[in-house]
Amino acid sequence: MVALSESMVLLGVLGALLLFIYLYVASIRKVLVTVGFAESETSAILLATFLLGWVTIPVFPFNGWWVGLSVGGAIIPLILCVMFLKDGRAGVAEALIGVTIVAYITYVVTRAEEGVGIVAEVPMAFAPALAAGLYSVSVFWVDIRKAAPLAYVSGVLGTLAGADVFRLGEMLAFEAPEDSSAVLSIGGANIFDMVYLTGVIAVGVAMIVLWVKAKRDKIGFGLVQSEFESGAQGLPYAKDIEPTRNLSVRKGRLE
Repeated sequence: MVALSESMVLLGVLGALLLFIYLYVASIRKVLVTVGFAESETSAILLATFLLGWVTIPVFPFNGWWVGLSVGGAIIPLILCVMFLKDGRAGVAEALIGVTIVAYITYVVTRAEEGVGIVAEVPMAFAPALAAGLYSVSVFWVDIRKAAPLAYVSGVLGTLAGADVFRLGEMLAFEAPEDSSAVLSIGGANIFDMVYLTGVIAVGVAMIVLWVKAKRDKIGFGLVQSEFESGAQGLPYAKDIEPTRNLSVRKGRLE
């Protein structure tokens, strides 16, 4: 009976984990479509991310370490950012401001930990994504198609600069292990890396804020219009308003 209970708990945990991964991947797909990719392009990006996600390309050695870039967690997001900047979906000036803001916040909430890497405590780890999303919404308050690419670029490049670049010196100052391959992989956690997560969550924040705004504007206008037309208690004089008469000119007089 005990063994059966442990098996059920294990299956429940596994099921919850698979459901979480499925929902997260679905969210990534939604984000990629929102920033302007077609369904076929989105599928290709996700397939490349999963097939090459755990591959790290070495860039340069230093003090016993090899510094590298993860294909899925860093290179692919960087390519997407370059595409958005090159085709104008994200303006360079707006992106530079967003990257600066997110980089500063990322640097403040992260720290270099020997044997672990660059870490941030929850919930402060979500602060860079929140900042990127809210900043993009403040720039493009109406159109999610313009806010989403800016949020993604600000989140990815800002996190990359604030965590991996600004704290790289601290990580390289740690003694490299001798019994294993000493690789500092930027974006090494693939789709669960802070660089990747921040870009996805930033777009999600922008989508939610603009969706709430659209609903509020629609409901608010409808409510005012309804109360005005029915002379509701909120507008006590509405029932006394008479329609404006059509004016016409007849023999030099307004009638």
